[in-house]
Amino acid sequence: MLIFTAMEKKEKTEVKIDEKVYEVGYHLVSSIAEENIPAEVEKIKQVLNKENAVIISEENPKLRPLAYTIKKAFGGTYKKFDKAYFGFIKFALTEGGDITKIDSFMKSNESVLRYLVIKTVRENTMFYPKSLSFVNKEVKFKLEKSDKVEKADKENKEVKPASIEEIDKSIDELVAGGI
Repeated sequence: MLIFTAMEKKEKTEVKIDEKVYEVGYHLVSSIAEENIPAEVEKIKQVLNKENAVIISEENPKLRPLAYTIKKAFGGTYKKFDKAYFGFIKFALTEGGDITKIDSFMKSNESVLRYLVIKTVRENTMFYPKSLSFVNKEVKFKLEKSDKVEKADKENKEVKPASIEEIDKSIDELVAGGI
C-alpha cells in the first residue's frame, strides 16, 4: 500500500492508494511469425492499460523449447507445440483495475498457448549469484596444479603419484595443524 502526502491549505492529508502487483508469464504459439510477436505483446499491453495497470518491467518473448509437448485446440482440431515464445510483464493494478478481465483475455486469446498470473512484489526478485570466489579459487588451484605439471615436464622430471603412506602422513599433518 502506498501513501502519498499532499499539502493542501497548510494541512497534511494522506491519500492511500491500494496497489496490487502482479506478473503475467505467457507462452505464445510458435506458429506466429517472428515479426508479428510485437503486435501480440501490444494486445496484452492494451488490455493491461485498459484495466489501469502500470507496467513495472517486462521481457520480450523469445522462442524457447518446451519441456514437454503442449496441445492447443484451434477450431475443433488440436495442434502440438514443442516450442513457444516466452515472455513476461510485471505490472501494478491500482483502484479500478480488474485482474479477472486480464485473466479472461489471456484465456480467450488464441495466440496464447499457456499463461500464469501471479501476485508478486514490486522489487526485483531475480536471483544473481553474490560471489564467484569459490569457483575462482578452484580455477586458480587447477591452474597452479597444471603449471607445476608443465614445469616438471619441461625439466624432464617425472611426476609420480603419491603413495598411500605419503597421503596418510599429509592427512596426519593437516589434522595436527587444526585444518
